[in-house]
Amino acid sequence: MGIARARRAFGTVLGSLALAAGSLAATGAQPAHASSAIVVGCGALYGSGSYSDPLRLGTVRGTLIVTGCAPLTSGTPYNRRYFIFAMGTPGANAVAGARFRLTGSQNAAVHPRLASGAWTVRTSSSHGFWTGDSPNFTGRWLPLRGLSSGTYRLGVEKLRSPLSSYSTPRFDIVISMG
Repeated sequence: MGIARARRAFGTVLGSLALAAGSLAATGAQPAHASSAIVVGCGALYGSGSYSDPLRLGTVRGTLIVTGCAPLTSGTPYNRRYFIFAMGTPGANAVAGARFRLTGSQNAAVHPRLASGAWTVRTSSSHGFWTGDSPNFTGRWLPLRGLSSGTYRLGVEKLRSPLSSYSTPRFDIVISMG
């Protein structure tokens, strides 16, 4: 079996798994029980992470944590990454976003946005909320409550100027159906 075929098979298996949700509180707290979440390494996902070939997450029915995503750096195409997933009707505390630890040299946050088809339905600046305390934020989240079931593209980006920060830290993507 070739590498590409094996990755597609893994994506199909990942998409078919369902575990009970490890709910994220409206404050953006991390899942209470990591054992109730599906955890996968970012490097194991199928796709390149570009807009036209997003990293495939499958169907999220509980909590999915994608660990160890490479930092976003200044300059196109390195300042953005895209993930695609399907979901049912989200719960009251459902969120999608990125968790990270800012450091002295990697002090640009990871900002999420969410699109359905060609329409952006949630942006970091309009809908997002932080976890952690300034200047040491630990995550940026978008609420999913009120969205319809369907397929969504989660984009993450580095928004700070290269003059103030060249890179984000490594980050994890967390999607919880709350």
